[in-house]
Amino acid sequence: MTKVDVSKLIPSDIEKLDRDNSLMTFLDVTPSANSMQLEVLGIGITDFGIAYNPQVDQEKWIIEKNARNVHSSNQKQGSVTQTAYKGDPVFEFVANGRDKLNYKTHIVDVDIFAEENGSYPAKLTDGIIAITQFANEDAVVEYDLYYDGDAVEGTVTFDSSTGKPTFTATASL
Repeated sequence: MTKVDVSKLIPSDIEKLDRDNSLMTFLDVTPSANSMQLEVLGIGITDFGIAYNPQVDQEKWIIEKNARNVHSSNQKQGSVTQTAYKGDPVFEFVANGRDKLNYKTHIVDVDIFAEENGSYPAKLTDGIIAITQFANEDAVVEYDLYYDGDAVEGTVTFDSSTGKPTFTATASL
């Protein structure tokens, strides 16, 4: 029996990604304004991931033994535990919405690892912030960030002097 040389199956240019060089998430802290003010989600946050919560519908036909599955949607959301830092635009925006229902924002997820000529693939989604705990013993706010509806594909560029991101939607066909 011939042994498979697994090392030949691994691409030579493979690179391990870390959170800080793979994905960045930004929140619009002025969602009711005419233009977005995107601020980075990350100050005082040690862990954040996006749960896709896939909706899979099943149907078993009477003439088959196994069910058929259709991945019909995702119910994306992320849970945030954030230490309070005065002056952090995201914390201050979240704190201002602590007694509001359906507190809206825009969420921009940027694939930092896929940069091409100073432009990064990104997705813009409407979002809702739901605070679950505020101002505990450690000055921490906990909230859930819900992605609302379909994402708009686009790109992000960063201003060379301020570092601020600008989202541009990809032209539709």
